[in-house]
Amino acid sequence: MKKTILILISLLTFACQQNERSIGFTSLANDGEEYKFYLGTDSTIEVVKKFDQISKTKNYEELRKIFSDTAKFTYYNGVENTLDEFITLNQKRDSTLLANGETLTWNPQWALSVDINPKKGGEHVNMMYLAEYNGKEDSSKFYANLWFYVRNDKIVTVNQYNQSISNDQ
Repeated sequence: MKKTILILISLLTFACQQNERSIGFTSLANDGEEYKFYLGTDSTIEVVKKFDQISKTKNYEELRKIFSDTAKFTYYNGVENTLDEFITLNQKRDSTLLANGETLTWNPQWALSVDINPKKGGEHVNMMYLAEYNGKEDSSKFYANLWFYVRNDKIVTVNQYNQSISNDQ
């Protein structure tokens, strides 16, 4: 019996160690330390999926509920906005698109979540979008790679990187 309990404890310890597997490196913490990446959780991906769902409905008051009070957005060109500026920018864009009979759709392609310090909390979620613009005279597509930092079920930062897709493809 004692031997069986020791074997079970050993197997449990081994299984727990396997779940804490880390890979890569990052110095994102700005504390001079180098950290590894760990698998994140589905709960932070759900927060980002909720961002996507609310964004499609244009319910910007509801959107405020999933962002921290100090949320920051950094776009592909380096411009940084607060949540209020992000909402104003989107409302102006949506109004212009509607007035011109144009559309801009963002379709999620995939998402993943990683954590650099599981004991501290907060995860980095990467969501890849295929964005399609259809205007009266032209159309275009691009990939938008958004990195979200989610902590306590609130989005703290969003960093966006874009890649154009050639119309020749």
